Amino acid sequence: MSSVEVFTDEDEAEAWFVADFDFLPRKGEYLTLDVDDELLQYEVVEVWHRQGDEEGTFSACIRVEMGE
Repeated sequence: MSSVEVFTDEDEAEAWFVADFDFLPRKGEYLTLDVDDELLQYEVVEVWHRQGDEEGTFSACIRVEMGE
């Protein structure tokens, strides 16, 4: 799998971060991030693909929200 762009807000133009995944995360799944030795959990709330370059290549994108 190639890189996945991760967004936290539906109106953002720039990704929060880009990461390589072995699979495309699906809506309803959770991502756990290790940030400064603290585990933060985010729920995937939206998945889409967008055309990003002149060659017509599509990028996988997800939007996440802080989990409970």
